[in-house]
Amino acid sequence: MAIVKEKLAHLWERDPNDFYVEPYECSRSLFRLEAFEGLIWDPACGLGRIVVEARAAGFVAIGSDIIKRSELCELRSDFLSRSFRPEFSNIVMNPPFGLAEEFVREAIDIVPNGGKVAAILPLVWLSGFSTKRDWLPLSPLKTVYPISPRPSMPPGRVIEAGIRPGNGTKDFSWLVWQKGYSSPPTVVFMNTNEGRKSKKNLGGRSASTKQRSGVE
Repeated sequence: MAIVKEKLAHLWERDPNDFYVEPYECSRSLFRLEAFEGLIWDPACGLGRIVVEARAAGFVAIGSDIIKRSELCELRSDFLSRSFRPEFSNIVMNPPFGLAEEFVREAIDIVPNGGKVAAILPLVWLSGFSTKRDWLPLSPLKTVYPISPRPSMPPGRVIEAGIRPGNGTKDFSWLVWQKGYSSPPTVVFMNTNEGRKSKKNLGGRSASTKQRSGVE
């Protein structure tokens, strides 16, 4: 067993492109709790889990990334280079950790008025507003969704190797901004166990038979 663990240890090393994969239920829970209108774009789609859950929730969604890792990545594109801009209304993403701040600020800058930016980020992000992220208190932050149970976010190669990750050890949250929003943000506690239940209730089927551009 020790030999096997040693052989697999390299899979858990930091990914050079900060490619880490969130559990499906994180996105599933977001789309259950937060309303979106119009097309959803994930510019760091990785394996496409956000796109999958957005479509399953009935939204029209597309994905792009700097590296094509799945068929759900419709175009290879560097988000920060502005080389590709689809017609979109919202951005939902798990940004590369090392470039998370740049991704979030770029997304808030380019999202249309009234559109939303949702990013899954370490909860500690909210603690750096006085110095490193002095722009955060002035941003159109609308909702904070602390996630429980703690999600496991292993490097993508762990998932690609078919390894099931264990329990998470770090706190994460969805932060949702809305262009033009000016009121104080609200906190909504997100229990992703409910997202797991909703998947079971669907019997493993996709709910994307009728895609919609918004929610009723």
